[in-house]
Amino acid sequence: MGGPFYSFSEFTSVQLFYDPDLQPGTHPLREVEARHAFQVLRKKVGDRINLVNGRGSWFSAEVAAISKRECLLDVSLVREPQPRAKHQLHLLVAPTKNIDRFEWILEKATEIGIDFIQPILTEHSERKRIRTDRLERVLEAAMKQSLRAWKPELGELLPFERAMELTNPDHDRFLAYLGADGTPLLHESCRKNTSVTIAIGPEGGFSPAEAEMARSHGYKYASLGPNRLRTETAAIAAVHTIEQLNW
Repeated sequence: MGGPFYSFSEFTSVQLFYDPDLQPGTHPLREVEARHAFQVLRKKVGDRINLVNGRGSWFSAEVAAISKRECLLDVSLVREPQPRAKHQLHLLVAPTKNIDRFEWILEKATEIGIDFIQPILTEHSERKRIRTDRLERVLEAAMKQSLRAWKPELGELLPFERAMELTNPDHDRFLAYLGADGTPLLHESCRKNTSVTIAIGPEGGFSPAEAEMARSHGYKYASLGPNRLRTETAAIAAVHTIEQLNW
């Protein structure tokens, strides 16, 4: 999972911009980012800015021209894409009824470090629709705020059964489930430097039928502790637990 090329002391002074189509040379900044550069940050011709393309590359650019809606850059490549870690972290999670809480999951998971987020539709799901365009903007903002060069991928909302079928068979797979006695803690079951998929259910949890379906697709039950957690709490606890094993 790509990290910054800045030293720790420089973090607070860095303002990142994002453009997935960024290339060295003369390049127009996306309109939404151009407005931010001009109206909020008051950038002017000759100023330098830092950019990422969400695929691991870091860029530096000089502002060649700028207005309310346009910002023309002279872009240079600072660092070639760094390969992502061999281990991947995928999160399957049921969107919360309150969309702000789901956006919080995406934001915090991005800050901690994640590769792919798959929204799932389960028997007890309270939210059955999401706007991926809005959620993509949440991921962009979190990537820039946390000074990451990789933007997590976001899948379309899928039925639980379909998500099970599409799970990478090379991953260690875990289902956060309260319906089984003696379930081992997640941190006791995860292996270091191993790709992991973790599934987090809605407020009502996974149904017994869904739990059995997950087991048939190679998932193991995992506990996040003795307390009943909200979906967003469980998701971030799981992501942090898995990532911490690889620090």
